[in-house]
Amino acid sequence: MSADGRRVQPREEVERPVSTSVLKTKRPRPGASRTVGLTLALLACLWIAWCTGLGPIYRLQGSLTQIGLAQMLIMLGTLAVCTALVLACRRILLGGAPLRMPQRLTALAQRPRMRAYAAFINRQTSGWRSIMRLLLLGWAWAFLTLLAAYGADLYAQAQECANFLAQLQGDQPPYGGNAFTQMDVYPIGHYLWPGHPAFLTDQHNIVLTLAYGMTIMASNHLTGSYDAGIVLLAGLQVVFAAFCCAVTADRFLRGRGTEQVGALARTLVMLFFLLCPFVVFSTFSLTKSPLFAFAFIWWFGIWHQLEAENRNSPPSASQATRLRPALALSTLIMLISAKYALYIVLAQLVLALIIHRRQWVTILSGLLLPLVLFTGATGALTATGTVIQGDPVESRSIQLQQIARVAQLNPHGIPAQARADLEPIMDLDNAAIQYTPWEADRVKSSGNQPKLIVYRWRTVTPEQMSRLNRAWLRVGLHNPVIYLDAFMAESYGYFDPGDPAYVAMSYYLNNGYVQNSGSWLAAWCHDWRNGVTGFVRAWADTPLLGLVARANFWVVAALLLIVARLAAGHWRGALCWFPLLLIMGVMITAPANNFERHMLPVDMAVPFLILDMVRQSRRARTGDMMDRLT
Repeated sequence: MSADGRRVQPREEVERPVSTSVLKTKRPRPGASRTVGLTLALLACLWIAWCTGLGPIYRLQGSLTQIGLAQMLIMLGTLAVCTALVLACRRILLGGAPLRMPQRLTALAQRPRMRAYAAFINRQTSGWRSIMRLLLLGWAWAFLTLLAAYGADLYAQAQECANFLAQLQGDQPPYGGNAFTQMDVYPIGHYLWPGHPAFLTDQHNIVLTLAYGMTIMASNHLTGSYDAGIVLLAGLQVVFAAFCCAVTADRFLRGRGTEQVGALARTLVMLFFLLCPFVVFSTFSLTKSPLFAFAFIWWFGIWHQLEAENRNSPPSASQATRLRPALALSTLIMLISAKYALYIVLAQLVLALIIHRRQWVTILSGLLLPLVLFTGATGALTATGTVIQGDPVESRSIQLQQIARVAQLNPHGIPAQARADLEPIMDLDNAAIQYTPWEADRVKSSGNQPKLIVYRWRTVTPEQMSRLNRAWLRVGLHNPVIYLDAFMAESYGYFDPGDPAYVAMSYYLNNGYVQNSGSWLAAWCHDWRNGVTGFVRAWADTPLLGLVARANFWVVAALLLIVARLAAGHWRGALCWFPLLLIMGVMITAPANNFERHMLPVDMAVPFLILDMVRQSRRARTGDMMDRLT
């Protein structure tokens, strides 16, 4: 009893213990992190609005100097829509606006047939094996009727291996001098060629070139054509794609208590992977980017699991040990498939050691070890002259485009010293003729003969190449608007949902390499290929409904979801979403505008970003409820 006569409850009845996990799910207090996040979100919305507003101008090969009222209205409207979406997602993440099904849908879900369907889809997505089986069945129509999709790169890799095998057998292919070889198609500067004949290059990553090229050569030896080997490679990639998507979907669909994912969400995730054309066609497209994309999705899911297990407490030794081989293997496949994976893995390594330094064994074995092994092996091959390294000019697409645009529109605006520095590197007159706003291959002199030489790969020297940056800067100081135009014309489409793909994944279904080459593959469902391609392109061109068939729509969605997290102060999941931002940066510097295969990893992550947003919302609401109770 208290002094005033009132009964006092025992202390343990008043102060109920709250678990550590509950305390960690409380909404973060407003602070600098949210302010920075909101600023970044606004900048992202401005960037999307800028790209969307300029789209109509650049599609007509115009300039930003032509911006008028129409473009301003498009920008303002896009900015308003993007900002509203970010704020709505931010509110959801903070637990202020729970995602609820409309009352009619709720009533519909209670019907016996719908309840039976819910039980069915829950059962079919209850583990990675069942999800993988569902994906393989859903993709079977495409693989069995289309078999494979590819372009010029696959034939280039096969040609490298053919020349290499011919050399081993004593039949020396042409090398150096005026002979036109595969290395001149890319092209690779002759100053990079070793003195002794070498025909394998690191242009498309040497490991992938050997895997693809040698399989095709074996097929040619055993069957008399490339076709069986190509179909085998495509089939193996379908299985790998199903595995990567399945294990990642399983990680995101798994949950306990309030984190359980319902039948509707499971259905939408599966529909995305089964119906999105760029996903379906990527499963059997041998163009290196899809392989990277599926390996990245596997990698992305592993980071999500590590983050989830670290949310409440560090994962046990057994859990960490179980994830190390998967992390290392997915990292290695990413490095094998795309050169820019090196920079993504390196940045992730640094970030992971900062955020989760207590898990340094997992991080070093899963990231650093494959990185060292891969770079060490490829570095040794190029250092000994066994393999010709790729030409660094491949990473200078934007620079070459900017110089070429100036050469076309304002040739007198190139300073004399800059012209003197550039002449040994590129033919400025031909650059003016070959400049194409949405593609840099022509100014890189890529392709077979006959072609106008812009990049002087036969005669340029390392000393001359070292002057490129200085000359590029001098030209830019005299032509800033033209430089900005060249940059935007080759990158805006990745963030403008209204821009049709320059090269869609459907291109690889029925191009000349697939339809007119080989012995029997070209005749397999020949007209069906054209029909499928035509249907998908018509779908993508349909107003509004066609947006979901465009890869850049999902890139914009991913960017908005990421910055909404930052605006809500949710910075802890950086190991999941930070690599997506890096890939967006790679897209911007790619040699072509709105190239769908460069966007695949970002697009495939969107369903999982949405699922994670829903989970964050539920945790935030749980934290608010516990705040009120305590």
